[in-house]
Amino acid sequence: MRKSKRLLALAMGMTLAVGMTACGSKEAAPRKTAAAAQDSQEKDSQEDKSKDSAPAGKDAAPAASETTYNWKWGTVDSTSNPNYEAMEYFCTLLDEKAPGKWSIQIYPDSQLGDASQLCESVQMGTLEMACPASSIVANYVPDYGVFDMPYLFTTAEEVDAVLDGEVGAELAALADNANMKLVAWWEIGFRCLANNARPINSVEDVKGLRLRVMSNEVHQALWTALGADPVPMSLSDAYVANQNGTIDGQDNPLHSLIANSTFEVCHYIAVTNHVYSPLGVIVSPKAWASMSPEDQELFMECMKEATANQKKLVREQNEKAAKELEEKGCEVTYPQLQPFADKMEVVYEQYPQFSVWLDKIK
Repeated sequence: MRKSKRLLALAMGMTLAVGMTACGSKEAAPRKTAAAAQDSQEKDSQEDKSKDSAPAGKDAAPAASETTYNWKWGTVDSTSNPNYEAMEYFCTLLDEKAPGKWSIQIYPDSQLGDASQLCESVQMGTLEMACPASSIVANYVPDYGVFDMPYLFTTAEEVDAVLDGEVGAELAALADNANMKLVAWWEIGFRCLANNARPINSVEDVKGLRLRVMSNEVHQALWTALGADPVPMSLSDAYVANQNGTIDGQDNPLHSLIANSTFEVCHYIAVTNHVYSPLGVIVSPKAWASMSPEDQELFMECMKEATANQKKLVREQNEKAAKELEEKGCEVTYPQLQPFADKMEVVYEQYPQFSVWLDKIK
């Protein structure tokens, strides 16, 4: 009998190992809040106890599973990205303020799909949280395309005045119409151009480059206006495409070029700051409605604090990024931006639907 039990345990262990390999990521396993970790450790003991001591009437305390929001949070970012650190910080805040109330597992590195798939999963209610770029959410909330207009912002102070004010609140509310709730504007930052063909010192140097862009029409129009060849592609595919020469480069904030290891395949970095990209933290309406009003208030209180932390992390890393990229062997250039901006008139002419928002922002 003992031998049979050992063989059974061994077989179950092998099955579990195979399952984890198939479902996980070689870069990172899902991050759990303290509540999720505790649930995992205590699940068996709770089940055993429930067999011996059933509730003694309708006034008995509810089971832990009835008082915990068991959620998944998907992101395309790696664990080295400041966004991931900010997500962990938010989960920690929830654990501190309401131990055991939320059980949130974070899935980095596109484990649950690319940014568009994450948006659609949130819409369907099969995923509770995601934080896609506004450029992707614009495919579902068209007005968010205003953030993709080139050279709309020039400083972080301008960004904060808009996103933390009435305009940011008005735009956030529009996500309700697309069956997703936008609970915070986080930051990706000002996008720069990275490529492996040549240094960029002028607009002319951009011509002919084949560049990965998000699945976003404005971004495609921007690079077309500069004479490049934009190729819509997921972030998870861009590294290999750069590596094998399918594309010449891509655009990302400086800190993301480090966090996503883009510097390994793109050695020429141009600080063009052509687009400022917000990051939208979205929650499925189903998950939001599952919370009591008191829990919604606490959730938003923690999210507000996490938002300030996320922006601080991103901006600190961005300040250090140029020097770090140079230390990693990249050539960082600072072309004059006005000639780039002068080429954008044709892009603005293509999108008159953003004129109302542009007026509010300006």
